[in-house]
Amino acid sequence: MFNSILFKNTRYYASFQLIFVVLAITLCSIGAFFHFLLGHEISIVESWIHNNHWEIIIISKVVSLYLINKWFKMRLYELLSIRALLKQLVGWPEGRALVISAFSLISFLVLGNVSDSKQNLAYLYYHIVSFLGLIIFFGVEFVLIAYLDDVLNQKSPPKKYLGVIYCALFVLSFKLIVPDYYGQLPFVIFCFSTLLYLSGKSFKDWSNVLCYLIVFVAPMGSLLGMDPVWGDDFSPFRLRSQLGITFLAVIWMISFGYYKYRDRFIFGARRLAR
Repeated sequence: MFNSILFKNTRYYASFQLIFVVLAITLCSIGAFFHFLLGHEISIVESWIHNNHWEIIIISKVVSLYLINKWFKMRLYELLSIRALLKQLVGWPEGRALVISAFSLISFLVLGNVSDSKQNLAYLYYHIVSFLGLIIFFGVEFVLIAYLDDVLNQKSPPKKYLGVIYCALFVLSFKLIVPDYYGQLPFVIFCFSTLLYLSGKSFKDWSNVLCYLIVFVAPMGSLLGMDPVWGDDFSPFRLRSQLGITFLAVIWMISFGYYKYRDRFIFGARRLAR
């Protein structure tokens, strides 16, 4: 039973990622084809793909989810609509999500040595696309996972193994679609792993997922130059200090530790104050 559930989850999730990769490559190829028909140089084609990469990713993600949804319905599975899922799964986020999101953002702002890029202030469209793109890029994954949970009727999914599989396949599809020119792969892994943790045992605590995406991930990418697709090319601010995977891990552990043991910290602080 365990192996059957694990295999079905892996198969469907891998199929989704494969569809996403194929669609993204197809859209890039179509765009490049018409540019070459117009006699444009390769540098212009590369610039077009770079400037429109988020739009390509968003379209590919949404269409991939739509196709998987239709496949499930063709197999006569009963699926809740996204609106119904939102009503069922979205509420007020848990304290751990608020603490981890806020602490992570504040840590980057304080330790990242933030500087402004005045020449990028006019790129409002790119800021909005990046912000929404990051939410959709990560958020669609949890819509799919909710569908898998409903379709496979998992009352107690093997989260430890599924989380590793989901993260590995997600990172693989990211590497196939997004050239990591800006070295943001550790940040992507960190964000997705944290989202999996915050999403709970069934990966369906959407309130926590949205909280982390809106408070930390999207602002860091669109405004502070941690965008995995565009880097700091269009962001109005950037981090001058390079904060590696070790820093990310330390920040995560400190924020989680604070949330878990905050009552002890507060009690100890009150005793010292006396």
